[in-house]
Amino acid sequence: MRKAKVITIAGFIVSIVLLYFSLKDIRFHDITTTLQKADPWLIPLPIIFILCAVLLCAFRWSRLIGNSVHFLDAFAALMIGLFVNNVLPARIGEVARAYVISKKRKLSFTFSFSTVLLDRFFDLTGLLLLAFVFFPEKSLPPAVSRSIYILIALLIVCVGCIILLSRERFANKLAGMSQRIRRPLFTKLTERVFKIQENLKRINSPFNLLLTVTISFCTWFSMTIALYLVILMLGIQVDFCHVPFVCALLNLGLTIPSSPGYVGVYQFLLVYLLTIFGVPKHEGFTISLIYHAMWFVPYNIIGFIYLLKEHLKIRELRKFEGSKD
Repeated sequence: MRKAKVITIAGFIVSIVLLYFSLKDIRFHDITTTLQKADPWLIPLPIIFILCAVLLCAFRWSRLIGNSVHFLDAFAALMIGLFVNNVLPARIGEVARAYVISKKRKLSFTFSFSTVLLDRFFDLTGLLLLAFVFFPEKSLPPAVSRSIYILIALLIVCVGCIILLSRERFANKLAGMSQRIRRPLFTKLTERVFKIQENLKRINSPFNLLLTVTISFCTWFSMTIALYLVILMLGIQVDFCHVPFVCALLNLGLTIPSSPGYVGVYQFLLVYLLTIFGVPKHEGFTISLIYHAMWFVPYNIIGFIYLLKEHLKIRELRKFEGSKD
């Protein structure tokens, strides 16, 4: 619990600092002027594509869990998890959705959480794929260039993990080591590896694997279209080919500790990435505000409705703070 409090405080400090740098040298008048150029008829379109992305996420996760879980159950648990991430510190949304689906469908929590880990793994793979497919030709700042090398390393690690976890020999060796070491943490890790391997067996055919990766790519491409529509709505000119790369690096950067809902971090990253491609800082900040609100508000409304429907309480989910075991 003490660790969770430290992370929470650090997250709020990071959010405040990055929000300050995002707003630095921006006049309020410039933001309002940009907002006045918005085309109100385009407002529903980004929200539609954002909701399509969430539906694709729920569909992918339901396939990983198997026949024991209906798509709508996966969608409800996913939305509750997103809501929890937006309103509670320590980013326990992934643990919360595993808890919700295990409680709803009477599955073991270990099994449910292993499907969440695998789902996030494919989510990351789709995000990395998006970044590489739409890699910009123009020269990039040194900080961004360095991040590209990290992306390459992450992609290699992702592919390596899939190959490693799909092999029974690896799991058996890990089990043997677990019996010799007999440490609770190592035993828990071994248990999760076996569960992930069990889930991988459902998609061990090349077709199922390709389908899962394709769903992940389409999920993030849908979020990219939503971002581009927000840019168009404000009458700002950006080459579409640059937007998927911006969207990919934005979401990869959200691993930085922050306050609930990624406030501050979201604005800083999006402003910085858009300025690389010639978008003025005040326009980038306005884009970040609208795009952030367009997923933040629907996620919270839908998630809260499902929370009430499932008769869950916030304090019931707060027990996961400080523990993702």
